[in-house]
Amino acid sequence: MEIRMDVPEIPSASAAPYLLNQERAAKIATLSKSDQVYLHIKDLIMHYVLKPGQKILEDEMANMLQTSRTPVREALRKLSSEGLITIYPKRYAEVTYFTPEMTKHLGVIRMSQDILSGHLAIYYGSDAEFAQLRQLSEACEIASQAGDLYGRVTADRNFHLRITAIGKNDILMKYQQEVYLRVHLIQLQYTSYEDDTDKRISCHDSLIDALCRRDEGAYIKTVCQRCQEMYGLDPKIVDLYRR
Repeated sequence: MEIRMDVPEIPSASAAPYLLNQERAAKIATLSKSDQVYLHIKDLIMHYVLKPGQKILEDEMANMLQTSRTPVREALRKLSSEGLITIYPKRYAEVTYFTPEMTKHLGVIRMSQDILSGHLAIYYGSDAEFAQLRQLSEACEIASQAGDLYGRVTADRNFHLRITAIGKNDILMKYQQEVYLRVHLIQLQYTSYEDDTDKRISCHDSLIDALCRRDEGAYIKTVCQRCQEMYGLDPKIVDLYRR
């Protein structure tokens, strides 16, 4: 997937998994009001209902969610710490819009953390754990074929986070989750349904094969090539990670 600078028109049906999922709505209802508001706004962002660059006014959001401004303000602060919201004090908040420069910076961080995840996964992982990655890759492909942008992006995120989980480092997992929240939003912002499915599937297959062979060199090569293509990274910077 190459980063495209045109923001696509996403059909409103892309919000359906969030709006119609009664089981998730019931689970959210058991949480505190502040946590409920946080998850509602986060879901709206992750499903591309609230889009990058879109303003979020506390009063309007409070009215929509039938709550006071306090839990909305607390939710926006938490989302700001995750990089999904940008707050302009005493004015408004907006869904973070990732400029090309911001996207490249995140791409470098993702590349370095993905490589570390691969090193640890090779050290700690089992053949059975690596084989299970194929199911996550297939879920990504199925969602893509169905035109489910949210499902595809989510499945791709789950695939990469699973590699990190195999590496058994809780601190790295925390940082990977933060990075991939931003990656999720970037992919919604800059990609379209006509995504490069073949390249993504090939990347997943190459990563799984490298893990199964315990081939760190092949794993690093695949990560570097993919991140350079996706984020338009400077080849000299990418070469620092190939050494």
